[in-house]
Amino acid sequence: MKTTIRSLKFLQPASATTLVITLCFFAFGLAAMATTFSDIRVNIPQIAGDLSSDQTAIFPTNSQNEPSIAVNPINPLILIAGANDRQETPACTSSGYCGTYFNIGRQGVYTSNDGGMTWTNRGVLDDNSAWQGSSFYSMSDPVIAWGPKPNGQGGFSYSNGARVYYAGLVAYKFGLSPYPNFKGLVSVSYSDDNGITWSAPVIVESRDNDNNFNDKDWLHVDNNPASPYFGRVYVTWTDFRSTSQNQGEPVKVGVSTDGGATFGTSIQLSKASNPSGGGNGRQDTAVTTGPEGSAYVAWNDSSTILISISRDGGKRWANPIVIGKVNPIDDPIPGANFRTGDPDLQLRLGFALAADPRPGSSTLYAAWTTKASYGGQIVVSTSTDKGNHWGAPVAISNSNEGYAFFPAIDVASTGRVDIGYLALIASDPSTFGTGNALIDSYYVQKPPTGSWSAPLRVTTVSSDPAVSSQGDRSQQFWGDYTTIASSASKVWYIYTDGRNGVGCSAVDQYQLGLASQPNPLFDCPSQFGNTDIFVSVITP
Repeated sequence: MKTTIRSLKFLQPASATTLVITLCFFAFGLAAMATTFSDIRVNIPQIAGDLSSDQTAIFPTNSQNEPSIAVNPINPLILIAGANDRQETPACTSSGYCGTYFNIGRQGVYTSNDGGMTWTNRGVLDDNSAWQGSSFYSMSDPVIAWGPKPNGQGGFSYSNGARVYYAGLVAYKFGLSPYPNFKGLVSVSYSDDNGITWSAPVIVESRDNDNNFNDKDWLHVDNNPASPYFGRVYVTWTDFRSTSQNQGEPVKVGVSTDGGATFGTSIQLSKASNPSGGGNGRQDTAVTTGPEGSAYVAWNDSSTILISISRDGGKRWANPIVIGKVNPIDDPIPGANFRTGDPDLQLRLGFALAADPRPGSSTLYAAWTTKASYGGQIVVSTSTDKGNHWGAPVAISNSNEGYAFFPAIDVASTGRVDIGYLALIASDPSTFGTGNALIDSYYVQKPPTGSWSAPLRVTTVSSDPAVSSQGDRSQQFWGDYTTIASSASKVWYIYTDGRNGVGCSAVDQYQLGLASQPNPLFDCPSQFGNTDIFVSVITP
């Protein structure tokens, strides 16, 4: 079959959870290639252990977003996914409160043992006994990565199996915080049984005070046995600070050499005076490692992408250098009103980093969203000298898909580069509300030798962002990122999906400033707010 990617926009099959699409397409000088995919729901059922919950869960209990996925490096049939998951949060009250609660965890865990074709919802991290005995409960920003298990002799080995890590934000349980103000901390938990049970959370930041709010974390494990730092865990985040402190919003990194049991004193990577000439607005960190052990941390710094490099396992980090510039996309995207960044800092979310893992390779890839004449566009910059110099950004999306945002990137063991992203098309960019916009997921690849492929739509049913909502109903909410995982023969792209949700005209009117705040319990259909986690399992 030969078709055009644009024609896929109109495919709307009745059932899409396991439908497989096979396509042949020509792209930018590549030979024709067959690509198959299935888009599959991950959070099944809506509430762990409650088979009726897909029909009965009411907002915000039915809300999931910001998913992460990782594949077991020694068994690609085993995958772990996580997301912001409200499955244990009570539904909206009769008084109209639809927010969060102290001591109720919100980081979901989902496992697959068949390559991502079926999934088990294992509840939230806090259901584990180790978490219940800790001083913390899980909040948001989940990121998952695999590495080797410790060998019991100060090193690591895959002969002992693989260990999976789950990073995210936590808070002190009610009454246990030593600080008067609410404080978010970055933590890491790990599992040695493929995500069935998890360790107690380990706080990454060893220094603590009442002014800091840690946010926007990311996670990577050096999983290359040839690396001298094999098994080392790197966690990055932005340390948002009060205005009375110097160097607001610094980017920081924490490193563990003992399998996530402890983290040393964190290191600040951003500088008061940086090469971009920017101010203090920083977020959206990403971290990866090269095959010889170099560690790379990049971030969005005042509309400039910067990167800092360590060649000694995270002990010392070089001054940041510029990867490229960002023309910030709209916040919100015209036609919808979910956030895409921080309007006060003039930052936009959506940046990803990956290294070619093949022995001897010195190639890295950075992908981000920038604004083109028609809207959001995904671009990629490449370094072929271990991050020291970066080429001009190359556009890999175009106007056919719509307004692109939230890219994710990984590189397979073969050197194939895999990128996923979301794109929105609006009927009327001057307004928003139910039925006005549709979001789809797309996949682009670059073989070890060759050019970037054309974008391939990997969702069989489009999502209406108006089915989503923040707890206060003031805006739609689609999360802040997507992620992707690659093996030699498969790709797993995971994203927020609203195909099972229903819009609410009362919420639309409120967000447009035409009505008072509604109570979804009484004023909306039962499936309002229902956003799920879907994964597209792709055979490139």
